[in-house]
Parts: sequence; C-alpha cells; structure tokens
Amino acid sequence: MRYGLGIDAGGTYTDAVIIDFSSQRILAKSKALTTKYDLSVGIAKALDSLQRDQLKRVSLVSLSTTLATNAIVEGMGNLVGAVLMGFDKYDLAKIAHKPVRSIRGRTDIEGKEIEPLDEGALRNAVRELEDNESVAAYAVSGMVAVKNPAQEIRAKAIIAEITDKPVVCGHEISMQLDTIKRTNTAILNARLLPIISELIDHVKKVIVAHGVHSPLMIVRGDGTLMTETTARRHPVETILSGPAASVCGALFLTSVSDGLVIDIGGTTSDIALIIDGKPAVATSGVSVGAWSTNVRAVDIDTLGLAGDSAVSVSRTHHLSLGPRRALPLAVLGSDSPSVLDELDRLWDLREKRTSLIQPVEFFVKVKEGGAVPLSETEAKTLSVLSEGPLSRDRLGDRLGVVDPSMVPTARMETLGLIQRSTLTPTDILHIRGSFLRWNAEASRRGLRFYSYVLGLDEERVAELILETFTQKTVLHLMRRILRHPRGGHDHYDDRLIDLILSGKDKLGFSTRLSYAYPLIGIGAPAYALAPAVAQRFGAELTIPEHAEVANAVGAITGLRTVSVEVVVLPSGPGFLVHSPVERREFSQRVSAQTWAKAHAMELLEARIRDEDHDDTDLQREINVQDTVTDTEFGEVFLESTIRAVAVHKSSLISSSTGT
Repeated sequence: MRYGLGIDAGGTYTDAVIIDFSSQRILAKSKALTTKYDLSVGIAKALDSLQRDQLKRVSLVSLSTTLATNAIVEGMGNLVGAVLMGFDKYDLAKIAHKPVRSIRGRTDIEGKEIEPLDEGALRNAVRELEDNESVAAYAVSGMVAVKNPAQEIRAKAIIAEITDKPVVCGHEISMQLDTIKRTNTAILNARLLPIISELIDHVKKVIVAHGVHSPLMIVRGDGTLMTETTARRHPVETILSGPAASVCGALFLTSVSDGLVIDIGGTTSDIALIIDGKPAVATSGVSVGAWSTNVRAVDIDTLGLAGDSAVSVSRTHHLSLGPRRALPLAVLGSDSPSVLDELDRLWDLREKRTSLIQPVEFFVKVKEGGAVPLSETEAKTLSVLSEGPLSRDRLGDRLGVVDPSMVPTARMETLGLIQRSTLTPTDILHIRGSFLRWNAEASRRGLRFYSYVLGLDEERVAELILETFTQKTVLHLMRRILRHPRGGHDHYDDRLIDLILSGKDKLGFSTRLSYAYPLIGIGAPAYALAPAVAQRFGAELTIPEHAEVANAVGAITGLRTVSVEVVVLPSGPGFLVHSPVERREFSQRVSAQTWAKAHAMELLEARIRDEDHDDTDLQREINVQDTVTDTEFGEVFLESTIRAVAVHKSSLISSSTGT
C-alpha cells in the first residue's frame, strides 16, 4: 500500500495527515502548535501523534509552509548583491534593494544585442561587493533579458569565476517581460536560498527520525508540488505555499466547482475564489509586503483576523479585534496554571490598575535575543521572562518602571523574542463550550476584566467580539468577489457595502445578502466561527470532514508537475523563438513552431533529470496557445505560447486545478 504524508507548518498550528493513495482516504491526522524559532520542532510534535507503522508505509512526503512569505516580510535571509545590466536611472530607482551595481549591456525587445556586456566593469563590481559588502549571494538581471538570456548567462559564468557563492538569474526565475518584477523575484530568490534549504534539512532529519525514508516535495504558491531539488534552487516559488495548500485541500475534500474558501487559522484568515473547479490564480505575479514579484500563486486575500486575534480596548472604550495575534489565555493557562492566581490577584486590584494598559496582558519569552542589539531594559525584560510568563503589571514591578505601560514590549514582539497573551476569539469559544482544547477557566477570568472596563455584562462582551469577527470577515468576502475580473471590479462603493452589511439605515433602506455558491470553511476554528459568517453572508456553508487539517491534505494531494515555456513571436517578415536558454530566428511560422515544440520537450527532459523527478511516473504533453486578433485585413497572428508539461500519474488532484 502507498501512503502519503502531508505536513503544513502554518503560522499558529502545524498539521500532519497520512493519506492512502489507492483509496484516497485520510487514515490519520494530528495537530501541534507551530514553533516559529524552529519549525522542525513543531513538525516533530505533530508526527509524534501518528502511528509508526503507518509512517513506515509512507512513499511520499509533501510540505507546505509560510516560511518564505514571513521571511520576506521580516527581511530575513542572504545579503544579496544585485547586478543589473542595461538599466537606466529611471528603472534603477524602482529597485528598492541594496547593494546594487549597474553594468552596461543590453538587448532590444526582439533579443538583439544593442550594447555588449561590459565584462571588465562586471568583474570590478563583483570584487568590490565581495570585499566591501560581504554579500552571500548574487542576483543578475538584464533589461528585456527574457528575449535573449545570453548576457545573463555570461554574467553568471563570470561571477562564478570570482566566487563560489550562489548566483540567480532573472530569466531562470520567470519568462515574463516585466523587468522590475523579474528583478525583484531574482533578488528574493537569492535571499531565500539558505532559509528554505535549512528548513528542508531539518524536516528531512525529523521524518527520518520517525521512520520515513521517502522523497520530500514542497508546495508552490500555485498549489502544485516541486521536488526538494527545485525548492532549494527556486525557494521564491514557495511564496503563499501554505494558503495554496489550503485551497487544494478544500477542493480535494469537497469537489466544489464554484464558491469561496475561507481558511480560518490562528494568525490570519485566507480567502480564495474557486471558479470552474479551479482556484483563481494571480498569473501576473503576487506581492508580498513591499515586493512585487513574478511568482505565480493562488490569488489569496489574507485578512489579519483569526481565532487568535488579540482583543483590545481603546481609551474611548471601543472594542477592536486584530490584526496582532496573541497567545489565547486558554493556552497560557493550560501551559502555566499559575496564571490563574495572577488573574485573581489582578482582579482584586482592578480599581487601582492604570487605564493606560489593556485589561489583560501577559508576556512569554519565545527565544533569546541572539545577535539582535537590545536596550538595557529590553535585555532585562528578556532575562526576567526566562523565569516564566508574567502579566504586564508584574513585569513592570520587576523592571522598576513608573507605569506598566512603559514596559518596552513592542519591538521585542516584532523581533519574535516575546509573545503577548490576552483575550482572543479562541477564548470566547472556550467560554461558550464550542471549542474546548485548553484551559477555559483562564478565558473566563480574563473576560471579566473586559466586562469591567467596558461596563457591559460578560455575555454581551463575548457577543461583541464574535460579531466583530463576523462583520469584518463578511466585508472581506464581499471585496474578494467584487474585485475578480469575471464580473467584478476594484471601484466598488464602500458606502453601499456598509449599507449591505448593516442591514438597514436611518432612511429606511434594508438589505439582505444572498450568495449563490457555497462557502467552504476550513481551519481549526471554522466549525465554531464560520457558521455566523455564512449566515450573515447568505451562503450555504460547507465544512468538510478533516477541515481542521485541510492545509496538510492539500500539501499531499497537489498536482506534481514540471513545465517549460517557449514563445514564438512575429518579427518583420519572419518569426522569433524565445526560450529560457536561447533565441532563434525563422522565416516561416510553421518551422518556428515545430522547432519550438521539439526544443521545449528537450528542455523539459533536461529539467526532469536536473530536478530529480521519477521518470517512470511522468506523463508528458505539449500545449500550444495561439493568440490572434481580427482586423479589417483578416486574422493577424500575435503570439504562440508553447508549454511542455510533465505530470506525475500518481497525483491525486486532476489537472483541472492548474499546472
């Protein structure tokens, strides 16, 4: 029997599932809290709950992770030296990265060399970067280089003569024409190289320690799977890997052809649109933080609202939710029972406590500061928290500050050194008994502080928290639908949306939402939080079996593919073929397309060997998409995109999910 092991290392939880490939049944599943300081620790804890005899039968492992996305946002990874060729001052100004070195060398839009590569300047630039910048990797990008990658290939060879550090070329990452996005993507790819490689190394050690000796695949941002070798070379393709896996899992578990998927996690909720059995894909590339990329990924809206969103109260006594994540009091109370005594102590002092802090706040040490420079007070904070979690009040006493609000926690939270614990929707679910995994008593004792500060009874505060979650989520569901190209647009009227959501206004208008397609709820809190969202949205709710581990299901059921793209374009009286490795001219369209198809298959075979795919399990095909336009003079050929694709026969999801 062939089993598959799917693992998803999410922002809050790490999930694992074992699936029987022959029957397509989920045989086992487990969850553990994600350990951000080392994802492999959380993965090991998730695998500890699975049966060893089933793990030994696993023939394939696949991993989805938010690590690349988080690393980009947090600025982690290699220091990259960017070598740019043929960029003018206007284009250089668009590259928000340092260090950058600009070198002469350029091709035109048809791939003809109009300025030779300045090899001497390139050598000098690389030596200077080596001596003065201590770069760990290089990104090489030339203007319009996808039309003829010869200069990028030569530049890479020259850099390799000077240093053995990794070099990433723009044409290796994307064949799209947008130079700025392609350059950004190459830089990010070079930056992420050590991060994903280290993760893969750690994960492999963990699975081997649990008796699994099988190939490891990684989920791309579009939901397809790539080999470990490919992931090490192109880690940037793992951007939005986790959210993509969740959509693939929802498709596998429900077989819904049209609708919305909402993955409610602990840190964020991800929303994706499904049309004709496929997730909507951002084919022009996705943006992460301030970076606009060429990475093809599932078109995801990420909402900073989830089960573990922090509940806060403003000085005007306005209740809000998120976007900061907090450790639920229920979890903290379960891990550290002494928190209950501290909550009682603070309750006795409620009339004397300062109004400058939140009703309830605890802090937990996550990791040491390491190389991060800390102020004297920050270092002392970290030292004090080494003894165990403390309330902000108690922490202020230990530090000797005038007011607890002066405890310097914000930067340390951003750096991931400490974590805040406060009331969250997860706590409300514990109080109501709809989700009972940790210490509900800690949640109850925390809620009474918010009731006291707001001057409302506890049940009303609980309702307000859940109503806020529902209202905000429905708003984002509507915006996700309205901005889709098939009938949607970006210029919707927020006032109209507010009217729809409020249900009525002072002028007497009333509205009622009705969505014709199902809303698929997945993620651990979906059972408790999604029903109110679906009711307010006017949609039929589908929460499939195994919804709480749908991401891990999607990780192992994604389509395993390899592909190469070649483009044929008219050029004067003839035709040009642009491929990832060369440019060729032809006098006839038929001969150009014939050569392009054969060339694409050759490149595909080389990539299959290079990326360590199992050749016996691959089904190959050529897809040709001609773009033409009708004019008064007849049909005019604009472009032919030729795609050679290899699909693993054992993939569980059909090719309808996209490749």
